[in-house]
Amino acid sequence: MACGPPHGISCNPFVIESSRASSQCNRFWLWGAVDNEGRTKHLRQVRKYYDHNTERFLKWGKGERTFNIHGALWHPEVKSLAEAMHYSDELIAREIERCPYPVNRVLDLGCGVGGSIFYLVRRLSRVRSFVGISLSSLQIDSARQRIPEAQRSHIQFEEGCFLRLPTDRFKADFSYSIEAFTHCPDPDIFFSVQAGLLPPGGRLAIVDDCLSDEIGPTFRHMRLLDRYRRNWLLPGLQGLTALKSFAEKKGFRLIKNQNLTPYLRLGRPRDRAISLIVRFLGPLMERDTYLKSLSGGDARQKCYLKKLIHYRLLVFEKTCSR
Repeated sequence: MACGPPHGISCNPFVIESSRASSQCNRFWLWGAVDNEGRTKHLRQVRKYYDHNTERFLKWGKGERTFNIHGALWHPEVKSLAEAMHYSDELIAREIERCPYPVNRVLDLGCGVGGSIFYLVRRLSRVRSFVGISLSSLQIDSARQRIPEAQRSHIQFEEGCFLRLPTDRFKADFSYSIEAFTHCPDPDIFFSVQAGLLPPGGRLAIVDDCLSDEIGPTFRHMRLLDRYRRNWLLPGLQGLTALKSFAEKKGFRLIKNQNLTPYLRLGRPRDRAISLIVRFLGPLMERDTYLKSLSGGDARQKCYLKKLIHYRLLVFEKTCSR
């Protein structure tokens, strides 16, 4: 296993704390390396956002049976909602299978309640270790409760920040992030941490939104992007050119760029109903955490339709040792 026992308790900042550890220790583990006050505040907001909304996302969204809280992708080969919810997971599985080296340790950066890891465990029997990271204690507790008894030696879920992953605990052969990277307040630190965890030739996959580099947004477009960013807490929403630059500075090269936007289903009846609510309530939507998520989702849909953002699979390969 890439990591030690999941329930060790210590005040050493390089040791993962269990849910039984002191709050003082946990706070250092979660936030100790993020020395910028604005970044720390942002990460606390992200944790609160998911602690507050995760159960609602699972109950009222599409992902309760799959335990996924990311978007459904309706590729032509997809035949059911469950397959659509897991299609991004399937893309990750295929990237792992394509690696020209053995993959024994896989790291999920922003694992939610574990839906992607549970899928990959069933799909990739040769991988020995899966580790999931989330800021949300609620998500981690929920994920741990769902680990099948037979898989407890292969799966680990840890509460923490993926900008602070000790290299002696989280070495991986392949890491991925599905709809979590854009929450990152500092992409430079993100790629730097991954460079320290992955071996030369190791791969990092990101499934998330990217700003369009082709369209110069108008003032109205900027307001729409701001509503999406603000309500979904997305300082890491970047254009592809910027992402490649961050990655290259840390020794990564982009080896795959797939636009997944055509496989999203936009403008469903539910989406249209939410849009009407947003139009009717306006700024009142931002007084409640869940309503803010609906307003951000409405802005996201409009950004897709106006081609301001694209939903992409990006795969990076580490080209040098660190």
